[in-house]
Amino acid sequence: MFKPIFGIKMAELNTPVLYGLSVNSNKAGYALMRCGAPLSLDGRYSETEDPFIAKAIEDIGVMKCTKPEGDCEHLTNNEGDIKSLREVIEGLDVTFTADSTPVRTFMEPALGVMTDKKRKLVKFIDPNPNNDAEKFETESYLEALSAARTITRYPLYLAAFARADKRIEHYGDDSNGVLNGAYFRNVKSKRIRFLVDGSGSMSACILWGSTYGDWKIYWSGSYYFWSRQNCALTRMESMQTELTSLLTALSPDTKVSLQSFSSPGRKNHKVWEQSSNGLVKIGNDGVRESAIAFVNSLNNDRPTKWGGTYPWEGLDASFKDNESDTLYFLSDGEPNADRMGGSWQTNDYDPTVTYYSNFNNTREQVLKTNTIALGLESPWMEKLSANTTGDHLQIDKDYVTTNSSQ
Repeated sequence: MFKPIFGIKMAELNTPVLYGLSVNSNKAGYALMRCGAPLSLDGRYSETEDPFIAKAIEDIGVMKCTKPEGDCEHLTNNEGDIKSLREVIEGLDVTFTADSTPVRTFMEPALGVMTDKKRKLVKFIDPNPNNDAEKFETESYLEALSAARTITRYPLYLAAFARADKRIEHYGDDSNGVLNGAYFRNVKSKRIRFLVDGSGSMSACILWGSTYGDWKIYWSGSYYFWSRQNCALTRMESMQTELTSLLTALSPDTKVSLQSFSSPGRKNHKVWEQSSNGLVKIGNDGVRESAIAFVNSLNNDRPTKWGGTYPWEGLDASFKDNESDTLYFLSDGEPNADRMGGSWQTNDYDPTVTYYSNFNNTREQVLKTNTIALGLESPWMEKLSANTTGDHLQIDKDYVTTNSSQ
């Protein structure tokens, strides 16, 4: 059984790769299948061979009853029997209403898919946004059944851009490999700090959809505003997707630290608890999952509670940490104040860069500082990376939505 949902046109292929639903191996849940040209051992597609179907994601959950009394009516077939999951898929509506798949209800797959107006994005979303967010899941999810017959539920996150360089790529062996994503590039260190912007301006929408739903608040570039138009991707979500992909791909022996900055005392001005005393090995039990959970927590609460742009505490901590040798510093705005608490001005650029450059010279080893300016030009961040042997990357709307791999 294969029920197509969406297709992806690859630059290397004349025909798209199709993704669709089926039942999982134990027939107790669903699976996302891939149908298209096979990949050869050297990583190239082979259109000369027949397309084949393979599992992409196993154990997609089954939507639960959302009625308080738990008396949802089961889906039934023409004979009046409760439908099997296979029969549910056969009758499933997968037609996109504008930008997203239909709302999923009882017994249907716990998978919602959204795209944007230009069809350059595939994103997994809440399969039923009409449910009470405090009582039910607010994202697509997986359900894994253990040998003890207990069910564990995992949120399912995905946002894929139509860009050739969006993929996380791994070169070489585990000890000398290089990881490349769209935001965090040339990752080859085993001792890395990540310092990311958690301010309210990260709620700015990068890709708008054409559908409408509940009222939500976003950053305009100058102020917050409410809109019912669905946003396919915010700056925060794009950063979370990139960092989650990277954390998933890091080799187990890599040691990392995670910190987000906003206004001191606000929601997103915090350090990942596991790394509060220094770098921690990503391959240790539960560490990778904890790191990803921290990254995803940055989107909690209303953006007006996230705070402003005060990176100094995080930068100071990074340069004081002699165990790390690489820093990835991402921000989407100019600081709200300089290092001493005064108004941030253009004449603060050089003194700020000089301060951290001099700090770097006192370290036991140089901290390679890679800066990522999200949605803006940042001369001081560019100078900081240049003076600390790092790389600078400016990411704007065109970077995300143009140069498509289609």
